[in-house]
Amino acid sequence: MLGHLSIRDFALIHDVNLTFGSGLTVLLGETGAGKSILIDALAAAMGERLSSDAIRTGAKKCIVEATFKVSGVEEVHAFLAAHELDSSDELVCRRELTASGTSRCFINDTPVQTTVARALAQVLLDFHGQHDTHGLLHTSRHREVVDQSAAHDDLLLSMQGAWKVLCEKRDALTEMQRRAQTADEDRARLQFLLDEIVRVNPQPDEDESIRSELLRAESSELVVSAAVVVRDLLYAGDVAAYDLLQQVRERLVSLTAFDSQLLRYVDDIDSALIACKETAGAVSAYTEPEDFSPEHIEQLRLRLMALQRVVRKYGTLTEAIVERERLDAEMQNLENVEETLARYENDVADATSAAMAFAKKLSASRQKAAVALEKSVVKSLRTMGMPSAEVKIEVERAELSQHGTDAVGFMFSSNVGEPLRPLAKIASGGELSRVMLSVKQAMARRGGVGTLVFDEIDTGISGRIARHVGEVMKELATSHQILCITHLPQIASLAADFIRVTKSEDAGATTVSAENITSDDAVVEIARLLAGTSVTPAALDSARELMHPQ
Repeated sequence: MLGHLSIRDFALIHDVNLTFGSGLTVLLGETGAGKSILIDALAAAMGERLSSDAIRTGAKKCIVEATFKVSGVEEVHAFLAAHELDSSDELVCRRELTASGTSRCFINDTPVQTTVARALAQVLLDFHGQHDTHGLLHTSRHREVVDQSAAHDDLLLSMQGAWKVLCEKRDALTEMQRRAQTADEDRARLQFLLDEIVRVNPQPDEDESIRSELLRAESSELVVSAAVVVRDLLYAGDVAAYDLLQQVRERLVSLTAFDSQLLRYVDDIDSALIACKETAGAVSAYTEPEDFSPEHIEQLRLRLMALQRVVRKYGTLTEAIVERERLDAEMQNLENVEETLARYENDVADATSAAMAFAKKLSASRQKAAVALEKSVVKSLRTMGMPSAEVKIEVERAELSQHGTDAVGFMFSSNVGEPLRPLAKIASGGELSRVMLSVKQAMARRGGVGTLVFDEIDTGISGRIARHVGEVMKELATSHQILCITHLPQIASLAADFIRVTKSEDAGATTVSAENITSDDAVVEIARLLAGTSVTPAALDSARELMHPQ
């Protein structure tokens, strides 16, 4: 629910700070005092389109900030999570507009597009009157009203899941149909690429192996020479390290008779002897020249060039081998394209049947809910001064979608003999507000948007009917927060909280002010609605009687 509204330099308002209770709050003030400016400011905070004219004359920037209490409101937290916005028990929506026309929206201090703010507004608020575009009864939301009334959330989730599967199957079929149409071209293209790799037939790390072999071939004489020197110096030469170390060992052993501590060095000499012998054996393999014919070397070079072309195209030989396997699999799929296409078509047919089954159940549930909602709304309207009102909720067949196969529209007639027309075409803001009030009353126990804003709700009503409208609003306020602009004392007197709006002139400037007032102050304002400018004792008594009937 809305907890606080701060407005600075918006239209005729300089600085206003208001708090709101959880029940029915009435905005009081003379005609033209500027009550609707408060509603305009709230709409602006929620992303409503603005022009630079919205800034108070002489100001550089206007700021409107609305704070909502959203503890436990899962729909709001889900919205914030979906848009990667911070979530807490309080939600702050801020709108800033500069004189240059720059407009910015913030949700919990994070900049967002106005479209996101307006989408959030649909979760938090219902505007009725001058801002019907946000209202629950906007054409695009009629189906949502019936769905909320039907309370078939599980069925809606099942429908959405079935639709998602169907879309995935359709996408797969479309792709396979495209491939089937170009199968011959694709085969030729894939075969060309596959042949290119198969002709070379690369093996893992083959290029590195060839480079190593070429290096040996090109350096064969140097390799043999170096290997012979290492072998002879270590073991096989006339003066070899092995023979010298043997002599060292013999003399070292003779010295141990005089110093037993020298025995530990004998082991080191033994290790050196072993190392000399093993190393000489290892390099002996390179002392005989390899037979690298010019033809063999040329073959190696040509093979390396072929492998390098593959590497330039695919990155590595391993990646080329992986690509060959992928191309093989693609070719297999194309060979079986007709069979695969038939399987995909069956998948789409099965997914369509599953989705249609849920859509059929949804449609039956909506039809039943629509009839019950129609009766409840008509009954409520007749207690609110519309005895001839008729409401028809049409649930008509539409193309299958995630919402099922229904298009829902509210049809309305306020007078005998008038045909039912789409609710969106109703001219009277008062009629639209009362229809909305009736719908909300019928759905009060089913949750939904927590804050309702009514402007012009008292259009065309007075006396006893106005009291009935007020009583409906008071009852609804036990489950929803309601903000209402009214000039009727019969409605205003039933509020739990009051805001007084006044307009004043000073030094050639007009200012609209607003403040929370107590019930004692509200008595005077309601008396003024009863008696006009002069508040008489009788008017005060009547106001108290309206606010606290015996």
